[in-house]
Amino acid sequence: MKTIISGRIFYINEEERIIGLKVKDRQTFFYLQRSLLNRIGKYLEISRFIQFVIEEEPRIYKKTKVYTVDYIIKVMAIRYRKNIVYYDIKNIKKGTKDLINSLKCKMFLDLEMSMHPYNVDKSFIQEIIQVGFYLVDENNNIIEEYNELIRPTIHPKLTKRTLKFLKITQEEINNGIEFKEFYNHFSAVVKAHKPAIIVWGRNDFLALRDSYRVNNVPTLKNRTRYINLLKLHKNFFNLKNDLGLFNAYKTYSNIENPQAHNALEDAKVTYEIFEGFKKVVNNKLKIDLSNFR
Repeated sequence: MKTIISGRIFYINEEERIIGLKVKDRQTFFYLQRSLLNRIGKYLEISRFIQFVIEEEPRIYKKTKVYTVDYIIKVMAIRYRKNIVYYDIKNIKKGTKDLINSLKCKMFLDLEMSMHPYNVDKSFIQEIIQVGFYLVDENNNIIEEYNELIRPTIHPKLTKRTLKFLKITQEEINNGIEFKEFYNHFSAVVKAHKPAIIVWGRNDFLALRDSYRVNNVPTLKNRTRYINLLKLHKNFFNLKNDLGLFNAYKTYSNIENPQAHNALEDAKVTYEIFEGFKKVVNNKLKIDLSNFR
């Protein structure tokens, strides 16, 4: 059972991740998981009004009886003339819906990276070794499917760990294209179609950013718009923990599909998740992600 709690904050301990409210004239304490505090901590101040959902069973944490907060509904400052809203899940859901519905041309992008050797080497730099993207117009007509292996620049010979994990051979990588060939094509596609680039998590965006530096090419930061579909899911569904790409796919499709670690296949899976999520935000589909909270 879940219970909605509302009240003014009288106590905040960010180090222990505990806040206190007066509930039915009793001082009651609540525990925030780190990911949740990272999301809403900047809005927490003494005397501000907060509303959230808790798990009903209390526990002892740091010698204090606490209830664990499941997710936040609202944080605001109550004023005589007009309340100031700092966080409202309704506004987040509306903003997510507006964003998803506004997207026209979309590129679903996935990257595979080289991996550290089994013996940790602090000097090792991971590099992009496969790129897959699935480019569609606003009506979901396919513009391009792209899938290329890329020869690493710094460490041209892949580690055994990488070869085993991705189920590829060194010969296949040797026959791949140079990063600059991918870069030139990617840059041309971005210039021609100006797509929203949709990724699952931050890793692919960060890997691309680092690859520009490694390969000594101009950054495309000001020409690219990245949308983190995982983050949208976490905010929309109040998820405290990350949701894996294929767990999300299974939730939307009810299909068991073990991850093949192929960039184009994963890009297409991201597309399928996006389409399911679009139905959810427009109230055309309901899914249950409570197991991932």
